[in-house]
Amino acid sequence: MTENIVAVVTGASRGVGRGIAIALGRQGATVYVAGRTSVSGTQTTPGGVPVPGSIFETASEVTKAGGKGIAVVCDMADDRQIEVLFEQVRREEGRLNILVNNAAYLSESMFVKPFWTSKIDPATIFDVGLRCHHVATYFAAPLLVESGHGLVVNVSFFSNAKIHDPSFYASKAGLDTLANIYADEFRPFGVFAVSLWPGFTATERLRAAADVDKGVQQLEAAFGFESLEYSGRIINALYGDPDLPSLSGKTLISAELGERYGIVDADGKVPGSLRAHFGGPPPAFDSQA
Repeated sequence: MTENIVAVVTGASRGVGRGIAIALGRQGATVYVAGRTSVSGTQTTPGGVPVPGSIFETASEVTKAGGKGIAVVCDMADDRQIEVLFEQVRREEGRLNILVNNAAYLSESMFVKPFWTSKIDPATIFDVGLRCHHVATYFAAPLLVESGHGLVVNVSFFSNAKIHDPSFYASKAGLDTLANIYADEFRPFGVFAVSLWPGFTATERLRAAADVDKGVQQLEAAFGFESLEYSGRIINALYGDPDLPSLSGKTLISAELGERYGIVDADGKVPGSLRAHFGGPPPAFDSQA
């Protein structure tokens, strides 16, 4: 469904962003792989274990998968760098079909409970995780509108999971709200917006920590992990769904969309929704109702 389309995926050095970029590449998409990490192994887990992944590695994998990967070093905390990213897209491709807002800030303090005993750093979490995505959508909007059929996906998470710092969930709730508002303003232009809740995912960071952190092992045993590319396959199907207008503005659960589209994961199974464990998203406000 995404053959010959142009996409931007932020936070694509590793994790869900990397998987989404590669999955779009498998369908022939040109994918701008945006992120800060240019050298693999320079990021670590809270325990100090090096984590693999870089924008150049992801871009190479996108190309190997059948698409065209373009790595762009972009600090999502810097508005000007975000603007330059979309200037490059316009200059090189002249269009944009899909924007995936995925960049996030993770730190060891986000896992400390109770939250008031950890180092307070909500400004960074809100900058890289909420504000930067609004800035990206702002600069992407003209290109998306000109495409005539565009999609903005905010990668969010279950707000009731209560595993991380409260500011993490506040930023994710903000993404859900932004998607709803974007959908309303984009509606006349054939551009759609959703917020997407993946399940727990087998990221490089979790895999690196699994050998030393029993909590990761317990998490996988209790809920299972989605593969890195699963959400990307969901986005691919969503973009081509003729019912996309009716989904625009909503917060959607990856696993439930997987069931809707009949998409199986790498293990041959359809991941189960975490709704029963953490609840579902609040109903979206529809100004057209």
